[in-house]
Amino acid sequence: MGEDDRRHHKRKKKQSIVSFYVIEEEEKSAPQKAEVIDGSCGGIRLRTSESLAKNTRVYIRLNSEDWGEELTYICKDGARGLVEVIGSVMWCLESENIPGEFEIGTCFIDQIEQ
Repeated sequence: MGEDDRRHHKRKKKQSIVSFYVIEEEEKSAPQKAEVIDGSCGGIRLRTSESLAKNTRVYIRLNSEDWGEELTYICKDGARGLVEVIGSVMWCLESENIPGEFEIGTCFIDQIEQ
């Protein structure tokens, strides 16, 4: 069974830059930037210069205007704009395309109250 066969949500290729923070013991790290490779309403795949361990929690700030309906489901009021979510790292692999960079698969686990 291929990786795409296990997905619950259709993935949309989208390239944009997002801010994210690693959460450790309820504290956020300094902000970091990542490039979004693709995503769905279940999570996103990021490219970063830092490797992250599986199950690391990350706080991600996304502009849902860039994504449309794929992300508006997590906005409690259905409005579009800045969406802040907590994600969990599902996997992290060195990028095949860009040496020294890492691709990180995340799943959304919670939305930040706005």
